[in-house]
Amino acid sequence: MAVNPNVIEGGGLGAPVDSSMSDYIPINPQPGMTPAQAAAAQAAGAVTSGAENYYFTEAKKRYGYIDSIFATDDELKKLLIYAINNNLSDDQFRAQLTSTQWYIKNSGTLQARGFSRRQYEELIKNLNPSDPDYANKVKAVAGNTDYARGLDTTKAFLEQQLNTKGIEYTEADLNSWSKDLYDGANEKNTAYISRYLNTKIGAGSLTKGTGATNLEDLADYASSQGMVFDKDFTKAQQTTWIQRMDAGESLAAIKKEIETAAMIGESEAVQNLMKQGLTRSTIYQPLVARANSKLQRVDITMNDEWLQKNAKDEKGNLRPVWQMDTALMNHPDWEFTDEAQEKVGDVTLRILRDFGFQG
Repeated sequence: MAVNPNVIEGGGLGAPVDSSMSDYIPINPQPGMTPAQAAAAQAAGAVTSGAENYYFTEAKKRYGYIDSIFATDDELKKLLIYAINNNLSDDQFRAQLTSTQWYIKNSGTLQARGFSRRQYEELIKNLNPSDPDYANKVKAVAGNTDYARGLDTTKAFLEQQLNTKGIEYTEADLNSWSKDLYDGANEKNTAYISRYLNTKIGAGSLTKGTGATNLEDLADYASSQGMVFDKDFTKAQQTTWIQRMDAGESLAAIKKEIETAAMIGESEAVQNLMKQGLTRSTIYQPLVARANSKLQRVDITMNDEWLQKNAKDEKGNLRPVWQMDTALMNHPDWEFTDEAQEKVGDVTLRILRDFGFQG
């Protein structure tokens, strides 16, 4: 049985359109799907990431030997979706798998890798993983095997990549992820490793590497737009941005999304200035500086409620500084400034002179 050729752009398979075909089974909601996943399954085969999670989990239950390569390789991902939607038996699934380009290309390596892994596991089967000296004992009995050497090399390379990207990990993570890559014969597949590590990125745990640098840059840019990065953008959103940049999207494209968010609630005049490349910080800086100076304060920002209410005219255009000066004299804090006290003194002096009390 050939894999259904009705492939939907973006990942997924459509149901065969000819009901006379021997493998015709409409794509209907599967048992255990959430309503959202069921809707995705019905949408002519167009599968969302949430539905993909269902297919991956379901395939593991039915076929057992599904590893992470099926979640990242497009050809194998489509095979899983097809297999579940068409209720393939284990034998049918194996037949489909062995006919994929991925299997044809990698079967020899996988078979050899499987043999060396079984050899390695046989040597260490009597060791206790909870033994504090477990790692040294494994090295003593199986350290010279091809599998152990390959796993160590993969682990060293993966650790370097994790540190470069700034992805935090535990020793258990490193061991598990290295085994994932090596068992699937993907330790030299740089494109696959890049996609694999992309799924391990989390904004909340980035403290070094390119990911942390990009996150800091975005936070600074958000601040220049008058936004609080961790308050105005969720960790999930930050993580998605870092993953997108890790996959090749530009920093400028992400900043554009922050700019769009910062425009919400702004006047058309200010929005037009932002579209020319100016940040809100740059736009408001002269008025913010004048307000702090005039009121003898240092804490007024572009988002100050009074400033936002008084910095623009009725059309939303920013007032010139001289007009802002007049408005600031009506600010509740102005009467406590040296300037205000001096003006009060001058007025008092004139009144006294008018009554003849001063020479």
